[in-house]
Amino acid sequence: MFPAKPLALPPQLDWRYKDEPALAEWSLKARPYNTDIANGIFVFFLVVQIPCLFWLLPSMASSLKDQLLIGGFLYMVVMSGAFSMTHQKTKFAYRLTASGLEFCEWKEFPEWLPRLLKWAAIITGVVMLMLAMVHPAALIGAIAGPGLMGLMYLRMGTSSQFRELHESYHHIVQRWDEFNKVTVFRRRSIIGLGFTYYNPQSEFEDKMVRSTRKIYCRKADLDNLITIIREQLPESTPYTEAYIPIYA
Repeated sequence: MFPAKPLALPPQLDWRYKDEPALAEWSLKARPYNTDIANGIFVFFLVVQIPCLFWLLPSMASSLKDQLLIGGFLYMVVMSGAFSMTHQKTKFAYRLTASGLEFCEWKEFPEWLPRLLKWAAIITGVVMLMLAMVHPAALIGAIAGPGLMGLMYLRMGTSSQFRELHESYHHIVQRWDEFNKVTVFRRRSIIGLGFTYYNPQSEFEDKMVRSTRKIYCRKADLDNLITIIREQLPESTPYTEAYIPIYA
């Protein structure tokens, strides 16, 4: 089911019930966090830096042509950084069998990013230094743009901790009898399966913690998945359609 081209699992992950026939299996890239907040931050950068550039550019270049060139470059640098922060995606691969829900999620370090920063820093550095020959104030742009990208490139290339920070691999398996509630968040095509587990380290007197396993899918597959999942659960399992908070 759902014949979209599957994401190949990284060598760190593998299916536990790969010998069982799948009731449904699919893969996708999703933003597993509150996208409303992330989109708001992106719009903030999109709008606020325009008056900032109007205030800054006259001190960096005298001609309108140079101001537009420097301003456009700085605008793209800032928006590229903002987009990389607010629109990060995680890879998901799901497999439903008679035994339960199984999925893998992972984030891999983008190997293209250091190379992109390296060449962007070199090319834009040359452009900004050429502008600095016309107007010395353009050196500020050379430092703020290519200089910072060069430092980021060096940090990515030499820091193993930086790479580990941007990598994660998780494999989750849960039986159907562990779930006690179904919540559907249609706006983002998310199915939430409620469950409880015992946490001896909980600071509360009640050590049973209520949680929700979130399943991300495509809008076109949402109703089919709801039907398949509800068929695996008792008819008495509560079903609601509501907002699902996403904190991660």
